[in-house]
Amino acid sequence: MNSLRLPKKEAMFHLNRKGITNTIGYLFVLLLLLFLPDMITSIIYLETNVTEISRGMYIVQFLVFYPLLIVFLILVGVSVLAGGSLLMRKFLSRKLTYQQLWKLTAYASTLPLILSILLKYITVPDAFSALIFIGIFTYYMYRMITVYPKAPVKT
Repeated sequence: MNSLRLPKKEAMFHLNRKGITNTIGYLFVLLLLLFLPDMITSIIYLETNVTEISRGMYIVQFLVFYPLLIVFLILVGVSVLAGGSLLMRKFLSRKLTYQQLWKLTAYASTLPLILSILLKYITVPDAFSALIFIGIFTYYMYRMITVYPKAPVKT
């Protein structure tokens, strides 16, 4: 619930106290729920005469490799977005560490992810959906980074 209340200061500080394993687990469950309809659709409409593997083997591979793919997407995607947030932090000269930015990035991506999945189902073009994701995410990160105090000026 706090990730949906972002960029409010109370929600941000509450989420920043969470451990990194809780954050990764949260992202895993979120992405699993968001991609569940696609997973079910691909299993139901699998044409076994087109593929060389049986439906049972496909489901087993799907259940093993799909969660690994989600974890990979979490780690790489959030790390890249946190790198962009690190540049924003540097530009705004705020006192934040990469670990704090990584967690804030993970939670700030909740609403844009949900919105982009919804836009996919109403057949909005991917480029437009990506622009909306980046726009909302950048706004959230800007608002959250500016809450933190400025870094002391080195002389």
